[in-house]
Amino acid sequence: MSKSPPATGSPTRLRRAVPWAALGLVAVLALGAYLRLVSYGPLGIDEWWHGIAGTARGSAGYAVAAFLAEAGGGIGAAACTAIAAALLLAVRRPRDAVAVATTMLLGVFASEIIKALVLRPRPWDQLYAAHGGSYPSGHSMGAAALAVSLVLVVAGFRTLPRAATRWAAIAAACWVLLMMWSRTALHVHWLSDTLAGALLGLCVAIIVRRIWFGPARRPDVSPR
Repeated sequence: MSKSPPATGSPTRLRRAVPWAALGLVAVLALGAYLRLVSYGPLGIDEWWHGIAGTARGSAGYAVAAFLAEAGGGIGAAACTAIAAALLLAVRRPRDAVAVATTMLLGVFASEIIKALVLRPRPWDQLYAAHGGSYPSGHSMGAAALAVSLVLVVAGFRTLPRAATRWAAIAAACWVLLMMWSRTALHVHWLSDTLAGALLGLCVAIIVRRIWFGPARRPDVSPR
């Protein structure tokens, strides 16, 4: 059997992205500390966005937001991750599959720990059932963690044209932004919650990818 190119994308770019990912994690924790110790209420940008992002029950926008709430919830996120991992295993990319699954697991763990520590109340006028702390948004984290993980997988297939990575990144950004909008449109999160959640998922995806695909790792073996 022949060996495929290392499924790491650009090792140099990935290595350079890790410090920025670490800085992003620090930013998420710093804002969480501010919300816990200084003021857990909405920030100025939260109040502004809260006033324009809402949707009415029974509207098309509400239906889309509610669908995303279910798709990005615990069962939905787990199912999407399992499907992605299964597909990667089917094409003989086991470490890609493990990296995607690990990213989601660590992202959920980090998100829940931060929620428990910050204890930020959710908006008072929720349009959809939601429980637990508001900061950070777990849906936004999960969307970013899975989407960015898959973009890094696509970037790792060096036999694919560069445009494939570009289109994957565009699709991932659209998915994450749509999920962020849905959480604020349903008034179950503040805008800053979704920004922090998306940043958390992004950073975890980069760090986990670096761990599983360090420079000393051997490439996966693909079929002829």
